[in-house]
Amino acid sequence: MKKLFLGVLILGISLAISPAAQAAEYGVYVKVAEKVTGSFADAVKNAETALAKDGWQVLASYDAAVPEGCGFKAHTIVVDSAAYAQKIMAHGPRSAFALPLRVAVFTDEKGINTSFLNPASLNRTVLGDTTEKDLSVKTMQELSGILAAAAKGTVVNQQIGELRSKGHVGGMGGGAFTEKITEIYKKEDAGSNFRDIAAKVKEGILANTKGWRLVYSLDLGKDVVIYGVDNRKTEARAFGIAGEKRESKSNPCPGIDHAPAFPVEVVVMKDRGVVKVVTLDEMYRMKVYFEDAGNWAFMKNMRMPGEIEREIVEMSRAKLK
Repeated sequence: MKKLFLGVLILGISLAISPAAQAAEYGVYVKVAEKVTGSFADAVKNAETALAKDGWQVLASYDAAVPEGCGFKAHTIVVDSAAYAQKIMAHGPRSAFALPLRVAVFTDEKGINTSFLNPASLNRTVLGDTTEKDLSVKTMQELSGILAAAAKGTVVNQQIGELRSKGHVGGMGGGAFTEKITEIYKKEDAGSNFRDIAAKVKEGILANTKGWRLVYSLDLGKDVVIYGVDNRKTEARAFGIAGEKRESKSNPCPGIDHAPAFPVEVVVMKDRGVVKVVTLDEMYRMKVYFEDAGNWAFMKNMRMPGEIEREIVEMSRAKLK
């Protein structure tokens, strides 16, 4: 009976979001439910439990930073599915930037909300407009179904964040995804180089003194390890910028609905016989996740992406020779 209910719910969600699917216009995030009943802690726990029961591994779950004086809460849940990751990674090591996915529970003046990073949007940017299209949309619908069933609130399934009709991110800071990968370090592969380098990158992240923390590690086998890193000061500032033009007296920090934008990925990968440590160009990454903040917000905070990238590069290669 429970499986039948979930199946009917997913079908209903599929129909509810089908106009966006038909128009091929997706938000960077999907807001699943609002006015969720119960406590904030209950909403987080219910989401974690539902995801785990449906085959998603919770890699990390933490309270996200919010802008000073915000008064509302945000929580990020980082999740991975081995079956989903295998299909994504079949398209090469750079596909790691489409993994893992993130879920958020956050509050606003209406109450508790749940949302997630939309694979139908992200995968078009990382993999290409038509690559794994069916998988991306199916995963979007499945996550919506899982979280809606767990939320016990008003299901809205609203596409939020920047709405895109294609994967290419253009304009100021944009460009082709393959040209926006920053190479931090590389070395010819020989014997244990891959594992040694991955270990040294982790050591550098853990030893940093700039406020960065290692949120999760995702080992995808012999060719790819992903480290998710976060800095609470950076996170709070980014959410403040993301919500600036939407602020109101009742909600001074609407940008926390972008909580699934973090953590930032540092990827150690083996690519054609060379071990590389890479991250996304930070201006580009900000564009991918925060474009709806507007060009004026990017212009006012032009130095921020460079500062973030310098710190990530510095700590990632700190223990490498």
